[in-house]
Amino acid sequence: MDRRTVVAFVGEDPSASERVSRAVDAVWGGPRGPELRTFVPSDLDGDRGGEDPLNGTCGVVVTAAAATDDAVAERLAALPSNVPVIALVEGATTATFRSLLAAGVDDVVDADGWESTTGGVDASHPLAERLASRLNPDRVRLGDDDVARLADVLLDAGTTLMSTRTDEVGTKIEWTMQNVGEHAKLDRIVCYREDDGQFVPAYGWYPNGPEPESRPFEEFPDPEQLSMFGNVARGSVPPGDADGGGDEIRSAEPPATVHVPLVVDWELSGVVAFESDDPRAWTDDEVGLYRTLGDLIAHTTARNDRRKALRRQAEQLEQFSAVVSHDLRNPLNVISGYLSLSEDELTPARYDAMSGAVDRMETLIDDLLMLARRGEAIGETEPVPIAAVAEEAWGSVRAPDATLTVTEGIGRVEADPGRLRQALENLFRNAIDHGGSEVSIEVGPLTTDGRVGGMYVADDGPGIPVELADAVFDSGVSSADSSGIGLAIVDRIVDAHEWDIEARNDDGAVFELTFGADATPVAST
Repeated sequence: MDRRTVVAFVGEDPSASERVSRAVDAVWGGPRGPELRTFVPSDLDGDRGGEDPLNGTCGVVVTAAAATDDAVAERLAALPSNVPVIALVEGATTATFRSLLAAGVDDVVDADGWESTTGGVDASHPLAERLASRLNPDRVRLGDDDVARLADVLLDAGTTLMSTRTDEVGTKIEWTMQNVGEHAKLDRIVCYREDDGQFVPAYGWYPNGPEPESRPFEEFPDPEQLSMFGNVARGSVPPGDADGGGDEIRSAEPPATVHVPLVVDWELSGVVAFESDDPRAWTDDEVGLYRTLGDLIAHTTARNDRRKALRRQAEQLEQFSAVVSHDLRNPLNVISGYLSLSEDELTPARYDAMSGAVDRMETLIDDLLMLARRGEAIGETEPVPIAAVAEEAWGSVRAPDATLTVTEGIGRVEADPGRLRQALENLFRNAIDHGGSEVSIEVGPLTTDGRVGGMYVADDGPGIPVELADAVFDSGVSSADSSGIGLAIVDRIVDAHEWDIEARNDDGAVFELTFGADATPVAST
């Protein structure tokens, strides 16, 4: 952090340097006044480890001869726009002024007729008057190197906040605020979030207190600008400015503040306040970095809010499903009991139809609970022979006229046997629902470079309708007279195993399960 209490002189004329020193003393004399640092053009040549010798000055006085030096001109051009450059000119010509303007000089002082002695410089001297009107050494301002370091801090913060867990959001945001505040030498950073018309402090870094309070939106500086998603930067009132001009701020605010909006889904959801108790001059680059932090916080909190909402919905769905399944199982058990007692009184066809409907209802209830359950959808895994599990799954499917073929070489996979069987049952039922009672189904290996890395389930039915190709695994989507949750359950089971599944058409529907490089390798026998 640079306090702008340094005036730089660049030139090789010792008498000019002495006159600048006396002018500085005449305007701001005393131990609290700005320090004068003197450089010759060669001091500004070279990389110097990336440090700019002029970084940290509130103004530069340069001789006309030094200003035309290439190294000096490059350094002057790199200065922020609010760091004035004043040139001392003797025997000025049009060409001299053109070269000075090209070098980024903001003002000139005619040095013709200055006495050769070092005396005669007081507050009324032209150079002293120009320094007093142009320079403001009392404001704190980040230098270019400080801004670059702050950008690095925010780059690291972005990585941290993008990967934070729900229970870490508050800690990570406040840790980031602390890093930014300490690098920028701020006194506090507060994130206010809108809550029923009030803006409530949600996160903050204020090492010296006091704890911030809730406030209405109208009390923020320039609320109209904030409501239009604009930044509001208020610098301190310059010394001696009785009117305050456009920089004057409310007495309730610290001397210098930057407020940036939190924008979520094109709505104002909060405000982040960056505050300094010292007089401060903000640069566009610095304010831009604060806006970046605001955007990171907005994204992180919005994502966390969505997570919490989804968790609440999942809990409500799980509770609802448990109640519904309980209420459905009771009458279903009654039906199943009476059906068993009536078996001898019914024809086999009627009994089988009614028994199949009861079994189907039990399956639908299990499927409902499966979709509603939070957490992992699988239990313990073990090496499972896929062919054997496929045959077991086929035995649970009522389709006497359909056929299943399991090709050789499909091998084993590390899986939850029960869940794998459920996935295959649902794929088989899906083929029958859409391909008819006489559909033919084939299960075989997916081979890449001679290695079995997955399996496919294919049928010779009509295939997947084009309009459903992108939504086939969504819950409730079906082109047949079915619940449309079977394939959603398959997708859930596949995802829980960290596998991938894709659906395509090839003389029927084909579902390809890829076990992935991280899965236990599938045996070839």
